[in-house]
Amino acid sequence: MVMRKRANLKATLNALSGMSYTHFPLILPGVHRLLAPLIMFRLKRRGFSNCRVEVAGGGLIVYAVR
Repeated sequence: MVMRKRANLKATLNALSGMSYTHFPLILPGVHRLLAPLIMFRLKRRGFSNCRVEVAGGGLIVYAVR
């Protein structure tokens, strides 16, 4: 049985409100996987292309190209 770390509410809220879109891949440990579509939406609105979000371990990894 594979044990995953639980999502951290503080990390999720921090990623939602104060995320910096300057360096990719962006590693977001402890962020809930349901935030992935919202991150994709924000990246597309800010002009990024080739965006993807992967669920890895206990968080998310964000890839994008300006």
